[in-house]
Amino acid sequence: MALGSWDPDAAQSAAAISIDPSRLQKFIAWSQQQKLDELETLLGDDSQSLAGLMRLDSETWLQAVNDLSSEDIVELVRFFAVAENLPGWEAGEKSPVIPLARILRQRGDKLDRDFLLWLRSVNNNRFLPYGPL
Repeated sequence: MALGSWDPDAAQSAAAISIDPSRLQKFIAWSQQQKLDELETLLGDDSQSLAGLMRLDSETWLQAVNDLSSEDIVELVRFFAVAENLPGWEAGEKSPVIPLARILRQRGDKLDRDFLLWLRSVNNNRFLPYGPL
C-alpha cells in the first residue's frame, strides 16, 4: 500500500462533489480492465477531490446508478472496495459499496460467495457489503 499526501482543503472540496456519469464510466472501465491496483496513479491529482464520493448519501447513489446494468454496478462495487484503501477514501458505514450492493439485491442479483471472499481480501471495512446490521 502506498502512502499518499493529505490535503487539508480536500474535505471542503469534497462537500461540493457530485456524481459525474462519465467519471463512473471511467471507474467501470478501470475495473473491467483489471487496473484497480493502479488507482492511485490513474486518479492522479484528482484523488483528493474525488474522495468525497465515498461520503455521499445512499439516495444520491441510488439515483446515480439507477440506469446502469447490474454488471456495471458490480464493477463499481469492485472499484470502490479497492479505492477505499487510498488515503482519504476511507468510508466505513458510508461506503458507496453498501447502497450499490443494496441495488443489486433489490434487482435479485446476489453477490456470490467468491465475490464476497474477494471483497474481504481487498478491504477490511467490516460494514461491506451490506452496511451495519
